[in-house]
Amino acid sequence: MKRRDFLATTCATGMTLATMTSEISAAEGSEKQKLLRWQIYSCGTQEKKEKLLTVFDTALIPALNRQGISPVGIFESNARLNDGDKSYDAKNDLNVFVLTQFDSADQLTQSVPKLLADQQYLKDAAAIFEAPMNDPLYDTSESRLMLGFKHFPAIEKPVHSAERIFQVRLYNSYHIERNAKKIDMFDIGGEIALFLKCEMTPVFYGETLAGPMMPNLTYMLGFENMEAKIENWKKFVTGDEWKNLSGDPQYKNTANKIINLILKPSPGSQI
Repeated sequence: MKRRDFLATTCATGMTLATMTSEISAAEGSEKQKLLRWQIYSCGTQEKKEKLLTVFDTALIPALNRQGISPVGIFESNARLNDGDKSYDAKNDLNVFVLTQFDSADQLTQSVPKLLADQQYLKDAAAIFEAPMNDPLYDTSESRLMLGFKHFPAIEKPVHSAERIFQVRLYNSYHIERNAKKIDMFDIGGEIALFLKCEMTPVFYGETLAGPMMPNLTYMLGFENMEAKIENWKKFVTGDEWKNLSGDPQYKNTANKIINLILKPSPGSQI
């Protein structure tokens, strides 16, 4: 049985959080944890952002797939999606986000050399490589490397709705012990199981190995549309199970900074 089908079946039975977490752990714990890479490309104009999205859809996704790297997620954000979030940084309006996963460190380190050796990719991505140095298609890029959680080790593709949106949340802790405890809260304490019970579809959960704002964990949820996001979060935060879990003393002060971002996929995104 596929992981997504198993998780849906588990939640549909109405099990308690503890039982659900135990069942998920038994089914998923033996799977190999993937290396997850989250990349952010900053463009100077909306026109450049749109062009970069097209290049990634038509050139980068097929090239990575030829290396056996799949699925590849391409995303963008804008102020309208994040309306009402006072923490939203308007610079994200000109960012493109890329999510990939790797089976090993070797596959990760070889991915760029293989792209440079892929003549079809170099041709298809000419808009990047032929842009002049004083007018590049994107200005800067950054990468964050994560390790998938033990009991949610890899990317899961949600339902492919045309109106689907994604929510990325980063939880920064003020030291490594509190970060480890926050990861436990998700992975074995029942928070992932509660998300599933509230129809909040996980895409990935990762412990950041390299990147800004460490230590932190980052996760992504998928929703059929914005209305589903609002409704399901309301169900989550008002339920007694969340109140009991968040009130557990062992999880006190596990995250002192939270970044929240709502994204939409590109037309060619595989997530």
